[in-house]
Amino acid sequence: HDLGVVAEIADKVLVMYKGEIVEQGPVEDIFRNPRHPYTKGLLACRPRMDVRMKHLPVIADFMQSAADGSLEEIQGSVAKIVGAAVVSPVAHLERQAMLQARGPILQVHNLKTWFPQRNGFLGRAKTFVKAVDDVSFDVYDGETVGLVGESGCGKTTLGRSILRLQEPTSGQIIFQGKDVTAMGASALRDIRKDIQIIFQDPYSSLNPRMNIGNAILEPMYVHGLHGNDKQRRQKVEELLDKVNLQPEHFGRYPHEFSGGQRQRVCIARALAVEPKFIICDESVSALDVSVQAQVLNLLVGLRQEFGFSYIFISHDLSVVKFMSDRMVVMNKGKIVEMGLADDIYAAPKQIYTQALIAAIPKGDPETVLAAIALRKSARAFPTI
Repeated sequence: HDLGVVAEIADKVLVMYKGEIVEQGPVEDIFRNPRHPYTKGLLACRPRMDVRMKHLPVIADFMQSAADGSLEEIQGSVAKIVGAAVVSPVAHLERQAMLQARGPILQVHNLKTWFPQRNGFLGRAKTFVKAVDDVSFDVYDGETVGLVGESGCGKTTLGRSILRLQEPTSGQIIFQGKDVTAMGASALRDIRKDIQIIFQDPYSSLNPRMNIGNAILEPMYVHGLHGNDKQRRQKVEELLDKVNLQPEHFGRYPHEFSGGQRQRVCIARALAVEPKFIICDESVSALDVSVQAQVLNLLVGLRQEFGFSYIFISHDLSVVKFMSDRMVVMNKGKIVEMGLADDIYAAPKQIYTQALIAAIPKGDPETVLAAIALRKSARAFPTI
């Protein structure tokens, strides 16, 4: 489903929609001059690296354009759809000034989460895996901070440590002026109402024996929210509508939904306790690009409506750039670079960050043609 990867490895492309091939041809032709509106949508809904966008185009935008107009009108609609989503640099700078004026909602100071690896004499730990090693950063009220790095860099452990789903070894986590690391079990459960997490795999996150309505209702019951069960059910139906599902879906089970729909259920469950802060842990990495765009737009819309703060964890830097105001780059448990997301993408200072950005698959025609030329050269002069 990742067209950037397809562009780098394929010679020819077949585009399928609803069980049929709607377009096919050499990869450079498909990427340079896509003809079918579905293909145009697939190419456009991937987050762009050259501009900041307030929302991503989705397949429905292009299919509707195809239903309403001629090929020439569709070409104009593509530019209009993409252009309308671009954020001006001035507007982005104004948002940064507004966020910094609010002050931090979360402060992480010298956080360490180490795992004992080998025991010495008398069973004492001799060596450790330093998954999170002396990490410090702030998140401003209403801000999205992207947390990126390759697999095993410690970003997921950091997210779980902030919630104390994984107990930190040392350090301090301050949320709205309260020391999370010093809290007892009761206080910790109360504050988890305000800090929720959306996991990577929505299917594993949901109880297969519980219908999705009760899965969303359960945390309301645990925290005593929204009065009685009748009022809670009404709230669940409102949340389902909020994440673009139907109230009649209440009694259905997780296996009856697609991956994107299940992730919407998990988002609704996180919203059920009216949190102030949400950690998204690789929450769109398993979704195809068209569904991914819908879920990312939903998360941005919820941030605008409710003023959420996010930590957005992902290995996909183009997705993080779209979602994030600032970015934290991790490697081997440590922060190697931190700053405004646009600045880091434009001029990364660390070699590690440069390598991460260079590894992002790109679907623009120039990159596609360069990749094709490289493959042809390799075939003409094979390594002996």
